[in-house]
Amino acid sequence: MNGPQKIMIVRHAEKPVEPPPYGVTEDGEEDKYSLCVRGWQRAGALIHFFEQPYRDGIETPQRIFAAGTTQDDPSVEEKDAKSHRPHETLKPLARKLGIDIDASVPVGREDAMVQALKATSGIVLVAWEHKRIPKIARGFFSDAPDWDGDRFDVVWILDRTAAGDYNFKIVNQDLLDGDA
Repeated sequence: MNGPQKIMIVRHAEKPVEPPPYGVTEDGEEDKYSLCVRGWQRAGALIHFFEQPYRDGIETPQRIFAAGTTQDDPSVEEKDAKSHRPHETLKPLARKLGIDIDASVPVGREDAMVQALKATSGIVLVAWEHKRIPKIARGFFSDAPDWDGDRFDVVWILDRTAAGDYNFKIVNQDLLDGDA
């Protein structure tokens, strides 16, 4: 069978808004393409969430993918093309688990991400830009809904069945104050 046993997809964690708070790098330097402080808090909270799963359907990932950056795709808005947020969201978890993040597929190339996922196996975690997550999910489950643009606090789970297709469900993270 092609594809992983389980695909868990998260939106990158919280981003800067207008007016600020600003985005910051892991070292605290201002960067409009990085997470805001609340986003870094979520990234840290995701360590325990995935390392020691306690929510139904969540498992510790064996492979981690994040949207890569791109400079040359006119179909992708600059704020998304240059965003470090998907990678930053999973960086603390990847470091804790000792897993490299595969960021070889840039945002805007969701078809290539689907193919990369189909070429892997096991338990996989993906962080991506929210408007494009449904395109990845629909590569495995045709009825995947659109992503709610206000939500940073959910995980989409695609579980492969014995027949080789995928079941879909959404799990709330409930990690930070204000999460649903």
